[in-house]
Order: sequence, then structure tokens, then C-alpha cells
Amino acid sequence: MIFLSGCSGSSNAPPEVEVQGTVTFDGEPLPQGSIVFDPVDGKGGSSAGGIENGQFVFHSQFGNKKVLISASRDTGKKDQYDEPITESYIPANYNTNTELTAEVKADGENKYEFVLKSK
Repeated sequence: MIFLSGCSGSSNAPPEVEVQGTVTFDGEPLPQGSIVFDPVDGKGGSSAGGIENGQFVFHSQFGNKKVLISASRDTGKKDQYDEPITESYIPANYNTNTELTAEVKADGENKYEFVLKSK
């Protein structure tokens, strides 16, 4: 599983907590993808993590977040260099035009379930 996080190595960095949860797409665990928590108010850093078999775990700063979920899959076609061509298949209302939100709390469990559907 790949984990990405905002800068947290500095002693002046805002505190972060663990966030975890599940992502399903059309009733099935999302095989692989990425998830980003961006501050709703635009203040502070973004946090991100990988999704494997519908599960994610990473660290995020507190506050209200807009959630962006992305994934791509092989189309079965190859490009001019004989490399596989992939396509993004998660609808825009879950990423570029996200409607998903999450409140990350300073204390307590930050566990989320995102149920995505194709259009």
C-alpha cells in the first residue's frame, strides 16, 4: 500500500491524526486508487493516501475536508510504444468536482465509509 502525506517532519507542523476507512464502487471494494483530504476553507495542507482492496489509512490535519477519490484501470489497448493505456473511471463528482466531505476530529475515531456509484 502506498501512503502519501503532507509535510509533517517539521516541529512547527500542525498536528495530524490517523484517518481510515473503506471505499466501494458500485458495491465492490475499490481495487486500487488514491484518496485526498483537502481543507474546505483552503487553509492548511492536503493529506493523501493509497486505496488497496477498498481500504485506506493515512494521517490528516483536523478540520472539515473535501474528499477526492481517483482510480484508473487498463483499457486493454496499447499506445505507440506498446505500453498499456489506462483510463480514469471514477466519476468527476468524486474527484475534480467532488461532492464528498469528511470532518477530521482531534480526538476520537476518524473512520469513514465512501460509497461511490457510476452514473
